[in-house]
Amino acid sequence: KRAWENAKREIEAKGVVLDWNALIPPPVPDDENFFAAPKMQEWFVKVTDWHHPLTNDLTERLKNPDTVATITNAAAAEKYLAWSDQFEPDFDLIREALKRPYARMDGNYSIPYEIPIPNFVAVRIVAQTLAQRAKCNLLLGRPEAALRDVTLLTDFSRLLKGAPTGKPMTLVAAMINVAVTGLYADTVSEGLRANEWQAAQLVVLQKQLAEIELAPLVAGAFESEPAMSSYWLEIKRPSELFDLSVNVTGPPKTKTLWAKIRSLKGRWWDLIPRGWIYQNIASYLELMKKSRASLFDEHQFIHPSNTDQAWKEVEYQTEHLGLFNQLDAIALPNFSKAMQALAFNQTKANEAQIVCALQRYQLAHGEYPEMLDTLMPQFIEKIPHDIIGGQPLHYRRTDDGRFVLYSVGWNETDDGGSPGTLADVKNGDWGWQYPAR
Repeated sequence: KRAWENAKREIEAKGVVLDWNALIPPPVPDDENFFAAPKMQEWFVKVTDWHHPLTNDLTERLKNPDTVATITNAAAAEKYLAWSDQFEPDFDLIREALKRPYARMDGNYSIPYEIPIPNFVAVRIVAQTLAQRAKCNLLLGRPEAALRDVTLLTDFSRLLKGAPTGKPMTLVAAMINVAVTGLYADTVSEGLRANEWQAAQLVVLQKQLAEIELAPLVAGAFESEPAMSSYWLEIKRPSELFDLSVNVTGPPKTKTLWAKIRSLKGRWWDLIPRGWIYQNIASYLELMKKSRASLFDEHQFIHPSNTDQAWKEVEYQTEHLGLFNQLDAIALPNFSKAMQALAFNQTKANEAQIVCALQRYQLAHGEYPEMLDTLMPQFIEKIPHDIIGGQPLHYRRTDDGRFVLYSVGWNETDDGGSPGTLADVKNGDWGWQYPAR
């Protein structure tokens, strides 16, 4: 217990909140709460019973394989829109609920990891449906209708941000928001590549894209993690923790004495002295402290080499489990993958924002500018920097009247705009992609 108290004092001295009760969001008036609007709690909050299905009447009605299909012809686009028009009353309910300033899910917040969380299945299928509708409207030359759909898509992510406090910001909610943002940016970019957005719509979209800041939400999730995990580890019985440990890490693969101890089942673990739990929490906090320091710099830019190195240390620790770090494997999230997804989707949003300004400049001048700085202040107020490292994004005009725009990507190396992907972060840049001619 002394080890745990020392670790707690040290991490709290650095400004980390470990008091779980301090993170519980205060009640808000029902008439100002998104989740108190008709259907919103039912549709978009996961019940606390982990064995309960994530589907509900909305997700069941929205099921359609064409939602994730690549629609390339007008007939298919008309068919999809005709089918999805039946959900306009549901979308209008969401629009009306989003007029409320707060988003506090109803439920029991007393125990971490048993608090209400977003129903990610429902959020995903609504986001995918709106994105597909926007793409179909763009294909049919209806950019104003497409703008209505993508505006709801980006506004929809607000239910994941937990206003007014944004706490506790769970990693689940933060990463669902990252995914929805990526889908939104992809949809906007598809219209940009097809030159379907008109000047007035470009202004609206550029404003929406400029408001996207994923880093504070993900950082908030990692700020909440120590309080959530340490309190949860304290209140759970050792037998419950070990059952979960085996579920997460798998059964022991060796025949060492420690492996045999790990393989014990049932309530025998509850005979372990409570000090064992405290030592594990201290170990977890030490590892979490090192990990958090690697996520963002003071400007909330990301340095992948730092993140990768910290994750290697975590992997080594969780692969070499001993008596006092047994619970690290179940308490520490895979922050490396989370940071990659965050960086990739924020880059897509930043580049789409710049391309909106470039398209507006091209409409006014008949060509793209020599430098991005030329866009300011008439066409863009502030040019976003590369979230990887914080340097300016790379830009150049090409001889064919187009341009190249890219981030150095996760490998932190300028590959000249050679395309890279989130699936292969070791190679290539994250850049704006034109459609094949």
